[in-house]
Amino acid sequence: MADFNTHVFTAAAVASLGATVCTKLLDLPVTAALLLTAGGTVGGILPDIDLKYSVPSKIMFSVFGCIAAITWMFARLADFSVSELWVFAIVIFLLVRFPLWALFHQFTVHRGSLHSLAAALMFGLLSAVTGEHVLNVSSEISWLLAGFVVTGVIIHLLLDEIYSVDFVGARIKRSFGSALKLIDTERLVASCLILFVCLVAWFWTPPADGIVEIWKQSRISWQDLMLPDYVRVQ
Repeated sequence: MADFNTHVFTAAAVASLGATVCTKLLDLPVTAALLLTAGGTVGGILPDIDLKYSVPSKIMFSVFGCIAAITWMFARLADFSVSELWVFAIVIFLLVRFPLWALFHQFTVHRGSLHSLAAALMFGLLSAVTGEHVLNVSSEISWLLAGFVVTGVIIHLLLDEIYSVDFVGARIKRSFGSALKLIDTERLVASCLILFVCLVAWFWTPPADGIVEIWKQSRISWQDLMLPDYVRVQ
């Protein structure tokens, strides 16, 4: 499989290019471009959170812990003193980062159910929900974020499959086919759980009508978008 740096840099390159295109095409603010780039980059390492001692796993559970702690702290801002809020927030972070992290890896296998297109869909829907209900961005940006996260995940799966082929020795490694799959048929319980999360998350996603409208309202042609003035066809 591809190493961590390959996943990060490839996903970041594709995400930054896509964010640049979306920003100019849809006249988005710079903050949205940064969010989309971050979403695509995070998507590029998300499937490896099932590898217990990997950098992505530690990073993602630290991020989840921070989000959980900050969300709780601001939700209960009026109920506790500052010292109490911070103590509880630290406890929540530690619970997510360590016990929940350890429990998660008791039920996951590397290149298992999270290395699938169903998991990519789950991550995308959860991103749309997070954008709308946690980050408080518009429904349009939330869906764009979901698309960038899904793209990042798929890039990760494709890279793992490409690196499963030994082009020098002209052979296919045993790991080929274990990353890019629709669902993990060997672990049906985990796959059914992923599909269940997708179903539940769908009911919390923002309306998708707006994202279609902003694409329709774009007045910039692809030639104007991609080419400098001096090489455009008049």
